[in-house]
Amino acid sequence: MTKVSKILFGLILVSSFISGFMVYNIEDVAAAKDDEKVDIDEGKEIQYYVMAENQIRFRFQEKTKVTFQANKPANLDIKCDGKRIGDKDFEIEVEADRAFNMTMNCKEEQNTKGLREGNIIEARNRVRYRYQEGFVADIECTEECDAKLRIQETDQNKGGTWAYYDEEDEEWVPVETTSEDGYLECETDHFSTWTVLVPEIDYTLIILIGVGIGAAILIGAAIIIIKRRK
Repeated sequence: MTKVSKILFGLILVSSFISGFMVYNIEDVAAAKDDEKVDIDEGKEIQYYVMAENQIRFRFQEKTKVTFQANKPANLDIKCDGKRIGDKDFEIEVEADRAFNMTMNCKEEQNTKGLREGNIIEARNRVRYRYQEGFVADIECTEECDAKLRIQETDQNKGGTWAYYDEEDEEWVPVETTSEDGYLECETDHFSTWTVLVPEIDYTLIILIGVGIGAAILIGAAIIIIKRRK
């Protein structure tokens, strides 16, 4: 082997080694970004930059979890009263055309909008709902976008529906909600104040219906007896 051939062979070996090392490191970085967790044990607020397609799970005061993911980079400013809200698991997934800023303020109650534990609310569709979720989020975004909102389904909110507050008409507007993989989920193209409301059971109506059915049965039985006697 000539001196030139030896030099070329050595360069090929070194290049192969460097390429293998670079590929190994790229795979490591890609795997590390998929399930990032951030704990906020002290305080109620965090400002955070999230890269596109990254999923970040924030946990406030060892209780409330807020998971965020978007297709574009985002600057987040999240306030969350974890101690009062308790063990809740909220997720938001956003699709936008460009990078954006988003603020979220998560609370247990919001009295000015009727959200107090146990309150009955009549929504735009004239259905009566009870507020017992103990989680309400004020969300604002600097860009137009589509989003999915999810919250873990529990005995407390089972059968509930997501709803947003219409500031102009000062009323709650329920939206189509599905149960997916243990979460109550909805889709939206705007942000405001969001929460989950549970339809109120109208026991008076149930009693009236029951009485009406009972009366119909009695009348029917009486007619049959009269006909038989004839």
